[in-house]
Amino acid sequence: MNRRFFIAAFSAASLASYGGIASAQNDVVDELNTYLNSLVSATAPFTQESADGTTATGTFYLQKPGKMRFEYDAPSPALLVADGQVLAVFDKKSNRGPQRYPQSSTPLSLLTRPDIDIRRSKFVQLLEAGNTQMHLTLFDPDEPRIGSIKMIFDRNPMALVEWIIVDGSGLESVVKLGPLATDISLDNGLFSIAKTIQALENEG
Repeated sequence: MNRRFFIAAFSAASLASYGGIASAQNDVVDELNTYLNSLVSATAPFTQESADGTTATGTFYLQKPGKMRFEYDAPSPALLVADGQVLAVFDKKSNRGPQRYPQSSTPLSLLTRPDIDIRRSKFVQLLEAGNTQMHLTLFDPDEPRIGSIKMIFDRNPMALVEWIIVDGSGLESVVKLGPLATDISLDNGLFSIAKTIQALENEG
């Protein structure tokens, strides 16, 4: 499988400060890999601005290996749970069960790997490095028409702060993270699809 991986600079000073393009590329990739691998468990509030102009808030949870949860605040009915194998998308106003997708086909699953190396990820399309930020663009080369995700990191200090989701029609949704709380203990039930279904049934 052919996979594209590019590294670019927001400004010439960004690369020059590393003393050469080759070493700059390695240092930038190593910096991002180190940060991503340091995120073993984390939670943060988020605000999502959708392409239709609506805004939703919620809480993001991460637990490696493999687990994520996006819990939207009311009145949004959305809830996403990833248990390491499956990404389940819930509509809390629906009587039907969640839609299920292989988690490995979701570019954002890169965050949940215990041994991240963006050089080896099939999802990585572009890494742009500036003095104050990095932008990492991800897409699925097996399904390029479904769109892409751009993850944005501050560098001083290093922190995941935002991602931009572009769907197959080119519409953008922006998810902005609040401060990440890291290295915390999270209830495994947050990432259980079966327990989430049971909890929603009890609420209903």
